[in-house]
Amino acid sequence: MAVRFSLAGNAAERSFKDQVERAALMEELGYHGIFFSESLMSGLDPFQVLAIAAMRTKRIKLGTAIMTMTFREAVVLANQSATLNEISDGRAVLGLGTGDGTTYTMARTAVPLEKFEEGTRVIRELVNGRTIHIPKGKEREAGEIPLRAGKFPVPIWIAAAGPRALRAAGRVADGVILGCGFDLGVLTWAREQITLGALDVGRDPGEIEYVGAGIACVDENGDLARDKARGRLANRAHQNFRFTLETVPPEERPGVEKFMKHFDVTKKIDQRSDPALVTDYLAQRFAIAGTPEECVARIKELEHAGIRSFLLTLPPKVYYDVMHRWAQTVVPLFS
Repeated sequence: MAVRFSLAGNAAERSFKDQVERAALMEELGYHGIFFSESLMSGLDPFQVLAIAAMRTKRIKLGTAIMTMTFREAVVLANQSATLNEISDGRAVLGLGTGDGTTYTMARTAVPLEKFEEGTRVIRELVNGRTIHIPKGKEREAGEIPLRAGKFPVPIWIAAAGPRALRAAGRVADGVILGCGFDLGVLTWAREQITLGALDVGRDPGEIEYVGAGIACVDENGDLARDKARGRLANRAHQNFRFTLETVPPEERPGVEKFMKHFDVTKKIDQRSDPALVTDYLAQRFAIAGTPEECVARIKELEHAGIRSFLLTLPPKVYYDVMHRWAQTVVPLFS
């Protein structure tokens, strides 16, 4: 399988026209997919934007990364994703997570992992054409009910970084968005957790797609590319380390703890950390940034480790520039 590159869209852009045009341009440039997150109260609804993008494109995958069950019932997400899959003729991907920035902005908490896993099972049954059990209600007897609309199946990707979430993903996901970064040792550990979860329920771990996720920035000046990536990767690193530092080497822990202590979630996404606190360890773990040659070398290293699908987030201020450069200097070498 060739290496495939998908990009996260900018969910906070308020113009649906700009977002749809971006999807069409990504398809033209050879990207595999475009993924929108739910940015409630500050961005457009991803399903509606992706549905319009489906009418303007023919090949590119159209996904969410990520949606949560904080604001949407599992059956609603199943219905929405199956509808998008029909509109796009089978190009939809449903990316899910327990909670992200929008959850905390709205003063909610992440969905408990057990409830999230059960909700994902409900969605999985429905978008694969199977039934779910509905208990007895005032107007009906207990029984099985299918999803009667949309196109099946819809792949489900789960964003996971911690051990419990990774094992849950192994039990119920078609793909795992590896939020733990690009460190080879951590990726090996993450795949071991996913494998344990898959084996728990008799699944073949080989059926699960592993999606490397993080920040990307390419420039002929490698130091400039790394500097541009630092602001955006700070938020990704903070999300990963909110609950545990168990994957941080002991010698790097003081720097990471200092970074976490001074991270300010109340500021704009690329201004939440002093760039000087984003250590070289964090930059290397959560970003692929540098010259075209350096980025290609990192991708080849990860490909050799079994990662052939990537979901990349680009620095907002240079989004289009990096999108074009990556398509011109990196993508052709992995087609």
